[in-house]
Amino acid sequence: MKKIIVAVVSSLLFASSIALAEPSAADQKWLEVVQKMVEKGQTQLSTPSQERVKLLKDWAAKNGFTVTVTQADSSYKLVIARNVAKN
Repeated sequence: MKKIIVAVVSSLLFASSIALAEPSAADQKWLEVVQKMVEKGQTQLSTPSQERVKLLKDWAAKNGFTVTVTQADSSYKLVIARNVAKN
């Protein structure tokens, strides 16, 4: 019984360490392309990857943007907007 518990706990720790890992090179390249799109004024895009949605949301929060996500069939539609400060 103890071996099963140790195996389950080890598996959970391993899974959580993978979840905290850095984004893949392809995901980082995708984010760079999206950043250039936003600089050019394009604010709508889509992706089938939930990891890329999270990556974009993290980037947006750090850079003064908001991301609205709508899930459609097998993809996510994303709309990026700049936060406007009100005085």
